[in-house]
Amino acid sequence: MTTTVVWDGAPDLPTVLVFDPAPPSGPAELPSAWRELTGSRQVVWCRFAAEQALAEVDRLLGDADAFGRPVDAVVHGDPPDVLDVLRRHADQVRAMIVVDADPGALHDVGDVRVVTVGHPRTPPREMTGDAVHADVAAALDALDADDLGEAVRPRRGSED
Repeated sequence: MTTTVVWDGAPDLPTVLVFDPAPPSGPAELPSAWRELTGSRQVVWCRFAAEQALAEVDRLLGDADAFGRPVDAVVHGDPPDVLDVLRRHADQVRAMIVVDADPGALHDVGDVRVVTVGHPRTPPREMTGDAVHADVAAALDALDADDLGEAVRPRRGSED
């Protein structure tokens, strides 16, 4: 694994895969605001501006045992290279959380659910910040609640 893709959290936990557009700087570790999630999720941080970072994530998404399930991706805007990787592995990804998307932005990644958080800002918020982490954590909780609700709803026409 390269130093541009780092992760923390137990491998059997659900995975949140964060695509950070910022170039690598400082030590290769999870941002402090995101470490709290490692108690309930495996957090994988990809600084995709770095050479080979997307190739590494592409390879990992191709390995069905690399990440805990479900896998949720977090992106800022609509980076074409990242969306291409997610399209190739749409069957591995439950949802894509888009941070500060432009209104009406189209994010087509197959059957992957798309959730938007925040709103466009100038300058854009850094993915490492507390506010982005809080928005994403709330979206993850909502996705989990939706999945739980679907799992416990009785099916029409089923017999008890």
